[in-house]
Amino acid sequence: MKAPLLCTLLLLTSLGCGGYGSGMGMTPAPVPMLSPPSGTYPTPQTITITDSLGAATIYYTTDGSTPTLSSPIYRGPFVITQTTKVQAIAAAGGYMTSGVAIANYTLQ
Repeated sequence: MKAPLLCTLLLLTSLGCGGYGSGMGMTPAPVPMLSPPSGTYPTPQTITITDSLGAATIYYTTDGSTPTLSSPIYRGPFVITQTTKVQAIAAAGGYMTSGVAIANYTLQ
């Protein structure tokens, strides 16, 4: 009876069971999309971050640091009023954490 339980625990430990961003999946989540694209703009910009899965949790930063699973969670569009570097990652059950999306906004 102990052998099947031990095998099951070892399998779950090595393969994972779909946790957020903890390497539990074998495929990374798709990189989030930032809109508008990087560029120079004459006025403040409303930034929107989306994910193609539709169910991922998006974490983002606006201070130049790389986002982690401890960064703020994106909950909707936000406005930037100064030159800003926005970075975002996506985490979803069954996937590894995505790569980092980066957009640089220069406001004149």
